[in-house]
Amino acid sequence: MDHSCLHSLLIIAALVFAIVILIGWRRYSPFIVLLVSSWVVAVGSNIPLADITPMVSQGMGQVFGQTALIIFLGTLLGNVLEKSGGALLLADRIIAFLGKRYPALALAMTGYLVSIPVYCDSGFILLNSIRESIALKTDSHPVTLSTGLAGGLYATHTMVPPTPGPAAAAIILGLSPSVIIPYGAVLALAATLAALYWGHLAVRWISVPEIKITKNTECDTTPDPVSGSIWIALSPILLPLVLMSVASFHSQASNSSWTTIFAQPANALVVGLLVAIPLFRLCRQPLSEMVSESIRACGGIILVIAAGGALAETLQQTGHISVISRTLPCETGLLLPFLVAAVFKIAQGSSTVALIASASMIEPMLPALGLGSETGRILALFSAGAGAMFVAHANDSYFWVVAQFSRFDAVTAYRSFTMATLVQGITCYLLVQLAALFVL
Repeated sequence: MDHSCLHSLLIIAALVFAIVILIGWRRYSPFIVLLVSSWVVAVGSNIPLADITPMVSQGMGQVFGQTALIIFLGTLLGNVLEKSGGALLLADRIIAFLGKRYPALALAMTGYLVSIPVYCDSGFILLNSIRESIALKTDSHPVTLSTGLAGGLYATHTMVPPTPGPAAAAIILGLSPSVIIPYGAVLALAATLAALYWGHLAVRWISVPEIKITKNTECDTTPDPVSGSIWIALSPILLPLVLMSVASFHSQASNSSWTTIFAQPANALVVGLLVAIPLFRLCRQPLSEMVSESIRACGGIILVIAAGGALAETLQQTGHISVISRTLPCETGLLLPFLVAAVFKIAQGSSTVALIASASMIEPMLPALGLGSETGRILALFSAGAGAMFVAHANDSYFWVVAQFSRFDAVTAYRSFTMATLVQGITCYLLVQLAALFVL
């Protein structure tokens, strides 16, 4: 190992250590940590001071411009579905179709769909009353129901745009979010089923206490489901995803104007909002208030994503990761994105931050890892997504949402939900490796 490689390796090791400690242990803002890390790496790499701010601003501006509108529109769409009762209508219809014979599967699939526009934390709180109702009406164990619902929400949150993590990671890796939607949907479905399977095993193989559910009608602020066809709630979710996916694949063979328009995720999400107009009048808040609330909800995430773009640009310009990547054997391939994302996830808790930070670090390495093509970048993204899904535990706010609303103690939550996320991450990683055997 030559001197330049050793120097770069020390800088990157110190960077990873600092990010993990400051975000994971000291609980500092990820935005501040990632932004300051960009400056520190630039200064430590002897970049002229006059060039650092333009370089950081360029990285932030590029990613901000590509992700801000997507994330805001997706958050607003989720807010409309949540406040109007549309998400509960979707849940009711799925459970009416599957619930009598497969109640846990019905909940898991509900979570899978609802978490595409709605954050998984909010989704679990929103659907918890339905989970409790099913627990009272069926013989399903509450642990199985909670694990299935939590796993379904978690899977699409980590794998399917327009949720912030996969959307931002795709852009950092030079991909259009619309290209990865169908692949992410398939992986998220496999992860959902893996969590559900573990939920069934947990009550057989693990000694968990029986969770007693009693209906509590006090302080119930959950909106009532709207009446009507399931398509009222389903079309605002599915139509943008279908438009983005079909337009993206069609644009590879045709340059027609409609494919150019709808291959852009923001345009497809606008269509979803237009389709959701019948739900607007059912919301308990005026549209202007929901817009303001959505801006506040996604503002912090957008800043973190922009800071991740700044770090990616700095690492690209300083060349440290490029130097290291020349010494990496190609055999590390898809394992490296998985491990980097898993380290960030386990250390600091947020899957979104883990995806953004890992994508920023691995992007310059991809050509040396044999993943420089579009296909390779897609596989690297989902390998990192599997790592960002790997082991949600006490430093993840979603862990406590699941535990507290399910009335689990910490041990039960670890044995059910945390173990389910471990199974989900391993399942997705193995599927990505299997796909690589056929497409690389």
